[in-house]
Amino acid sequence: MRAVYYCSVSTRRDRRRFLPGLWLALAALALALPAAAQTMGDLYSATVPYTGNNEAAFREAMRDILVRVTGRPDAPDLEYLAPLVAQASRYVSSFRRSAGGQLAVTFDGAAIENAIDASGLASWSGQRPLTLVWLALDRGAGRRALVHAGTTGEEHSRVELVAARRGLPIVWPGPGDDLVRALQQAWTGEHAPLVEAARRYGAEGVLIGRATPSASGGLSVDWTFVAAGLTARAAGGLEAGPDLAAERYASLYASRAAAQRTEQVVTVTGIASLEDYAQVLQALSRLAPVRGVTVDEVTPDAVSFLVNVRGDPAALSGAILRDGRLTGVDASRMIFSMRP
Repeated sequence: MRAVYYCSVSTRRDRRRFLPGLWLALAALALALPAAAQTMGDLYSATVPYTGNNEAAFREAMRDILVRVTGRPDAPDLEYLAPLVAQASRYVSSFRRSAGGQLAVTFDGAAIENAIDASGLASWSGQRPLTLVWLALDRGAGRRALVHAGTTGEEHSRVELVAARRGLPIVWPGPGDDLVRALQQAWTGEHAPLVEAARRYGAEGVLIGRATPSASGGLSVDWTFVAAGLTARAAGGLEAGPDLAAERYASLYASRAAAQRTEQVVTVTGIASLEDYAQVLQALSRLAPVRGVTVDEVTPDAVSFLVNVRGDPAALSGAILRDGRLTGVDASRMIFSMRP
């Protein structure tokens, strides 16, 4: 994960009062900081198979990213986004070899984000709902099993891999559940108790699969997805389940409004030193909806920041409170304080 912070100092003196010492110190610190403000996290990182060809791996990773961020399987082939795939190496921030013959690639999220926004496509933010997965397997000869949190088999790892590539957080049933009964319910289609179990896991959606051996030697899975009053079904391999859930979530949550940019003033009290200032700047810059932070005003009691927000402007206050590094003084007016 790459975190870069940007700070610029406003010179509009006609509307501000200043603390000369702190202001000069902030100005000096601003000159020392890199000129950008972005923390994209895992949304713009992907791990793909590696056969020794970096360019091919970069293109494959870019395809995964575009599908993940837009929620559209066809996104990498669309006219406005296909050039990102063809020139994927230009957007690589870092890459490294990982276990199992894989290559982990991190891209310049800001550049990809800008390209998606310019295309007019809807975007799906990095805040993704959790999905509870029930997968019942028929291994033949009357042997059936339910994949759970303690399972280490191929079916578990393959579903995990596809979910990660789609940016879909998942959770498996644990020892607190009656796994024998759950297996029977998944197999017979008695899904109501399995859907109800999502509450215990804090999951918004439930993905239920019934897998049987296919003629080709693999698995054929009937998948059912339930979330937000929506039910959808798909048949295919193990990957069809996470794909189904991701596409249905994207239909609910991906929005062109995600490209909206607004500027909000966030005032923070209790800043008494450069260390305090740096901590607040870092805290604001790392929030998911934030795309830039600049100093707006320094007064004897507080520092005000202009925060550039992508997406729903109302998300900023909630993100600050959830982060926990600042305390709400008057969150409706975007006034916060440093925690003691």
